[in-house]
Amino acid sequence: MRVSTVQFNNMMVASMQQQGSELANTYDAITSGKRLQQPSDDALAAVQILHLNKEVAFLEQYTDNIAALENELRQEETLLTNMVNVLQGIRETIVLTGNVAVGPQGLESISGVIGEQMDELLSLVNYRRSDGQYFFSGTTSQTLPVVETATPGVYDYVGSEGQRQVAISGSTEVAANDPASALFFNSGVQAVTAVGTAALEGVTVLDLDTFSLYASISVENVAGTWTTTATPKDGGPAVLLPTTVTGDELSITGLISANIEGATAVGDRFTLTAVDTFTALSAFASEISDGRTFVPGDSLGDMLKTIDNTIEKVGQVQTRIGGRLNTMSSVGNSHEDVILMNKTLRSGLEDLDYAEAISRLNLQQTALTAAQQTFVKIQSMSLFDYMR
Repeated sequence: MRVSTVQFNNMMVASMQQQGSELANTYDAITSGKRLQQPSDDALAAVQILHLNKEVAFLEQYTDNIAALENELRQEETLLTNMVNVLQGIRETIVLTGNVAVGPQGLESISGVIGEQMDELLSLVNYRRSDGQYFFSGTTSQTLPVVETATPGVYDYVGSEGQRQVAISGSTEVAANDPASALFFNSGVQAVTAVGTAALEGVTVLDLDTFSLYASISVENVAGTWTTTATPKDGGPAVLLPTTVTGDELSITGLISANIEGATAVGDRFTLTAVDTFTALSAFASEISDGRTFVPGDSLGDMLKTIDNTIEKVGQVQTRIGGRLNTMSSVGNSHEDVILMNKTLRSGLEDLDYAEAISRLNLQQTALTAAQQTFVKIQSMSLFDYMR
């Protein structure tokens, strides 16, 4: 087979270009530390790396969500702790009104103190973050949660009943806040005699969560038997609640206990409605502002019960926040473990084996140098060198 000089030159140049390309690829791999420079280097590994990167990105986003949510819940926890402290102070102030030695002027001063403490409590429940969102307004985070209505001294919750949910995994969401309605509303009960001359005194709510489901509760003497009907807030059908009366003690099983003061008759009816902490405090402060007419009694006891119920409700929310933080910690640790495992698998697929790469680089450099020297040597040869 005859090989021309041009054909030989082309073959040698193509060979050296191929070797130079392989050498350049090895250089790039060593520089980047990655075995794969492009998907075609290992298509199967490239697909696996793509899936691993996607999963790591998702898990890292969930980890970021957990970190941000933890900060929010820690802030809320601090606000709740401050609320409990204020409520404890209010309780101590209210107890003072039962001391006959205080006198009318002292009661008037205490009324002012309660007003100031209530303002402090309102500032906490209406706390607004630096981004403009309210902590305790449910899902309507731009709405002031608790406001005074057109009727002075009457307060209302105008936020939503929902909670903002944050995804911390593909299947788990955690509440990022709590509505003020779960803290300060349905914390007390007001008993009104609708029909008859008797009255309900010493009303105690035994189950605040269940009580908060009803807009009102009616207790009626029907043919000598006391019957209790509860009207749900969600507009559902009325609910009959088991009721017993022993002597003058009335018990709505597991929900409310009270004492009946005065003679009762068939047709008598009492109406029980929920009272919020702020309206109750405002009414109590107004009642004691004129110390000459205030007589410690049921109103003092009812106010203390309302405060105690409120402290209990705040404590329940604190407990729930602790549960959320524990869940987040557990899920976060799981995410970190999976991220580490995925990164280890990805490293095995895409990271370069430096020992093998350097050995290959040296071999390629030697082969290219040999090819270049051979080409130069052969190029310098000519038939004229052998002619005499």
